[in-house]
Amino acid sequence: METGPAPSALPEAGTPDAVLFSERCHDCHKPPLPQDRAAGAWPAIVQRMQSHRIANGFAPLTGEEERRIKAYLYRNAKGSS
Repeated sequence: METGPAPSALPEAGTPDAVLFSERCHDCHKPPLPQDRAAGAWPAIVQRMQSHRIANGFAPLTGEEERRIKAYLYRNAKGSS
């Protein structure tokens, strides 16, 4: 597993949604910073990662986890200030 941004470097560091994003997205790869992409790009990326999670033997995100992660990414995406 690659190391990603330090949890303290994430937007909203220490909040439940930032922690969830960091923990669940770190299962397979180095998580990107939310501001690396525009808000409209994140839903498709999260869906693609769901498929990768399953293919690599990781439990998929629950509906609630997916909703929270998408909302977190949208709030902190490039241009979402």
